[in-house]
Amino acid sequence: MKTYLKVYWRVIKINISSILVYRLSFINQVVSSMGWGMFQIIWINLLTYKSQTIFGWSRDELIALASSYVIAIAIFHVFFSRNFQDFSRIVNYGQLDSYLLKPVDSQFLLSTRIVSYASASRIVFGLYFLVSILIKNHLTPSFTNIVGYIVLMACGILLTYSVWFIVSTIIIWHPQLNNIIDFLFNFNGISRYPKEMILETHNFLLLFLIPITLTIATPTKALFGKALEGDVFMLIAFTAFLFVISRWFWHFALRSYTSAG
Repeated sequence: MKTYLKVYWRVIKINISSILVYRLSFINQVVSSMGWGMFQIIWINLLTYKSQTIFGWSRDELIALASSYVIAIAIFHVFFSRNFQDFSRIVNYGQLDSYLLKPVDSQFLLSTRIVSYASASRIVFGLYFLVSILIKNHLTPSFTNIVGYIVLMACGILLTYSVWFIVSTIIIWHPQLNNIIDFLFNFNGISRYPKEMILETHNFLLLFLIPITLTIATPTKALFGKALEGDVFMLIAFTAFLFVISRWFWHFALRSYTSAG
């Protein structure tokens, strides 16, 4: 563990150095990131303009859900998404060999070598609106609710990471399949909807989306003290299961990898 912390600390410092070199690009990314976060809040306000309750969620709870979505996706973009965007190039150009030869876990290296600090601005933006909703409703979450929110949010992010890594691993067999990451970006959008919406469709073919809908809705419910034990259990169970599958699938795929050498 100590070795991995040292490696990641170096990654953090290297990425900070890149900000100093490409300052204008960093500023543009921050502005773009803030605009994306603002769009999410505007979207949910327009959606609930004439409806005070949707699928059992009040208007303010849905805004809190959207704010939590902004926070979670921002954290995911800060630490992970840029790494997945380069995955196809790394495999296609035979650069994966260098990661496999290093004395550190290859999944860890591939997942964490790039830190996108520009996306951190969304976290501040999302927190502002989330706190505003709590103040507006005169709500003071208990310490347990806050801890539950943080822990379940971490589970949701880890679940999202696991899904991304499982799907991205397919690139080992199909290196040219770089548009699969674009699909995953769109797939992430499902997490901003509560599972009640999926259940309301009465379409069993959509039930596989339920784990994704739990990633944001469950932490948000926990913050309001309304989390269901079943939802909490499912989120934790799906997170553990999918993370283990991502590890197994990665090592299974590497058996089929042909070295560039």
